[in-house]
Amino acid sequence: MAEASITEKYRRKDMEHMVRSLILPSEFAKTGEQIFVKGSGIKLIDTDGKEWIDISSGGLCVAIGYGNQELPEVAKEQMSKLSHCFTGGGRALAAEVDLACKLVDLVPEGLKRFQFVNSGSDANETAFKFARWYWREKGLNKYKIISLDDCYHGATYGALSAAGGPLRGDAIFGPFAPGFIHTATPYCYRCPFNKSYPGCDIDCASALEETIEKEGEDTVAAFIAEAVPKTISYLALRDYWTKVVKICKEHRVLLIIDEYITGFGRTGKFFASEHSGLRPDIMIFSKGLASGYLPIVGIAFSEEIYNGLAQNDTYPIHGFTYTGHAVCCAVALKNIEIMLRDKLVENAADMGKHIQKRLAVIQERQPYIGDVRGSGLYWMEEPVADKSTKAQFEPKKKAQLLAQLRSRLREKGILAGALGLGIGLYPPLIITREEVDYVLDAMEWSYSGVKL
Repeated sequence: MAEASITEKYRRKDMEHMVRSLILPSEFAKTGEQIFVKGSGIKLIDTDGKEWIDISSGGLCVAIGYGNQELPEVAKEQMSKLSHCFTGGGRALAAEVDLACKLVDLVPEGLKRFQFVNSGSDANETAFKFARWYWREKGLNKYKIISLDDCYHGATYGALSAAGGPLRGDAIFGPFAPGFIHTATPYCYRCPFNKSYPGCDIDCASALEETIEKEGEDTVAAFIAEAVPKTISYLALRDYWTKVVKICKEHRVLLIIDEYITGFGRTGKFFASEHSGLRPDIMIFSKGLASGYLPIVGIAFSEEIYNGLAQNDTYPIHGFTYTGHAVCCAVALKNIEIMLRDKLVENAADMGKHIQKRLAVIQERQPYIGDVRGSGLYWMEEPVADKSTKAQFEPKKKAQLLAQLRSRLREKGILAGALGLGIGLYPPLIITREEVDYVLDAMEWSYSGVKL
């Protein structure tokens, strides 16, 4: 009997010992996915030696691409000097201070204070706690956090309580923490108010004001949303945020912007907040911060927030063991240097313009593509059963469609991820025009072969 291949051995051990996310247990037991051992550029390489174009950037992380050799050298150097030291109680690490000083010049104006943690969940938990802390230092019991009906801000209970929609998993994980309220999602293609931009008065933003007034302004601490909600049209983006910022200021509600995905060039700007001129009170960011080479997330605070927290000299009972981890911070700093040196944000913007033109043509040709939206290297198409009516697929049919699309893309050596409603296109920022065209040709070919 022939000896099992390396791939088969890994798959067997994987299914015996691992717990996987975002896959049905029954599917996990019968479908062994690739076991990846290497990456280079925009490609992953599996145990069989096959190369795969990863159009999801390893979960939207790998901005500078796989296999970069500069970041491991920086990690080795920092680890040799000082790998980690707990930063609570007045201790500091040079690497985290250096990273903060670099970020001051890149984040939206007014954000001058930073803390570096390990995950987006950690970061949003911190943002929620600090928002409540800020108001209580002012003698106000403003504690409620408002988020969108359809959103996701992390997997811990506080962060998950802020989530809305199917990703929250109410039936499995509830009940959730009190004090988290939801408001209408800006969803231009399927407006919850049955209107069309620009003649809509941005009612989705007005809904936030109505929610604040219903809950009581004196109880609402903050509103959190992504700088680019995945459902909004870029045409409406600036108008939406202009109205939201005005509402938050008038009602003394802090604005927390989640740039976990959209920061570090993903949308063709260093931070997506630049598209709308946003100056949040608190901002969280990760994904591209260290390009996934090490886990690190940043939280940025305005000076007003910091001064509010410090005004009564209250002892802050908050922190994580690996806050400001020296190696992570050093790698993040080098990653930013590479992004700026190699003009990766500019490349994302250029590729985005090309993608927009090509996707518009593909959308016109393909009967199942209802809407296309995005910017830079952050694109999403929304499949529909009927373009003229925007009729949605039944869940089973939609699952079949997405499965066929992914399968056909795999025939072309492309690994696709799903972001919310359909197949997403968010490759590493180093992607070339030739590579973009190959992927788009494959996407159109995949849609053309769908059989439902």
